[in-house]
Amino acid sequence: MIRAIFEVYHLGLRFMSKVIFRVSYSIADGKRADFLAAIANVRAFYAGTEIGFILCETKGKHNHFQEVYTFPTPEAYEASDDPETTAPISGAIEKIYSLAKDVVYDVASEVA
Repeated sequence: MIRAIFEVYHLGLRFMSKVIFRVSYSIADGKRADFLAAIANVRAFYAGTEIGFILCETKGKHNHFQEVYTFPTPEAYEASDDPETTAPISGAIEKIYSLAKDVVYDVASEVA
């Protein structure tokens, strides 16, 4: 019985680990309002999902931002790259990346 509980617990950790995806970039002066309008569309899209989204501004760096996505599973992260999944916000995403410069991507997985 204890072994069965351990195996279920262990499998749950292995398959349910969260994935963090971060995108860091700078936005040119004078483009902040356009950028924040596009981000509002992204925020609204993810508000009703199991995927967490926050936008952070880097302290001490003018107009430098990080988008932080929290996916409940590795499978959810992999599925997020499907164009059909993000079709409703494709225009907002295109706008954001047309304004972004010095883009850096980072992916991390939760450690059990």
